[in-house]
Amino acid sequence: MVAKADLPREATPYPVIANIDFAEGPIFDDRGFLYFVNYLKNGTIGRMAPDGTVEVWVHTGGQVNGLKYDGKGWIVAADPGKRRITRFNTLTREMQVLSDSFEGRPYNGTNDVCLDLQGNVYFSDPGNDEAKPIGGVYRIEIDSDNNPKRVIQLDSELPFPNGLAVHPDQKRFFLATSGDMSILCYDFTAEGRLANKRLVYKFPTYTVDGIMFDESSRLWVARWLHGTVDVLDVEEGKLLASYKMGGDRVTNLCFWGMSAYVTVAGRHCIERLDVGVKGAAIIPGSSRQP
Repeated sequence: MVAKADLPREATPYPVIANIDFAEGPIFDDRGFLYFVNYLKNGTIGRMAPDGTVEVWVHTGGQVNGLKYDGKGWIVAADPGKRRITRFNTLTREMQVLSDSFEGRPYNGTNDVCLDLQGNVYFSDPGNDEAKPIGGVYRIEIDSDNNPKRVIQLDSELPFPNGLAVHPDQKRFFLATSGDMSILCYDFTAEGRLANKRLVYKFPTYTVDGIMFDESSRLWVARWLHGTVDVLDVEEGKLLASYKMGGDRVTNLCFWGMSAYVTVAGRHCIERLDVGVKGAAIIPGSSRQP
């Protein structure tokens, strides 16, 4: 068994990108470009090149939130402004709509996305009212030609489903529900649906947002108005660490190298935590960490 990388006792946030209207959705592609949403103004996707150059990469025509890279040259995006899931080609910047409705009904307001290592897209659809358990979670099945095949609803009537992540073992699915400050776990069935929903951890203070696993299968949780990034042992349901970000509205995070990159909307920025820990493998078709 490979030893788990130790977590630091403390980590100092280091500013990386400023002037983000509402900072969310950080993700790297396999070339080391960092994508994020709402650079300079809402509705954009920003991009930082490996040399540190930052630009408005695309205007989305909506207002995007969560982002992920699919390993085949596309950035997948949740667009609550247009209530859809889209993707953008990293070379041509072409946009495609993957889904804008389920069984003829528009979505409530898509929020965040993740992928399994086969390339299937999972997304949360909470709506706008955290007090009402009307949210759903869906999967877009992607075929061998990297095209959307069908959409399946995986769960419904959830209290503001938000961040989501497939466990590194690819056998479990984790979901942050902001309406009740909880982290939930499901098992995947043989058909790819969800079963055996259970509570992993319930935070005592408001609230939870984006989530991502590290190389040791620990779950990192952006804590919104709590102003921290917290780390959970999901096997024991135990809080392992909490890192202050120096501002509130901590929305999401991703990994690159031995650092976590965190979007802090309250400070309109992305900040880096040098934590000595790599992220779990999340790029479809690849077994390496970002």
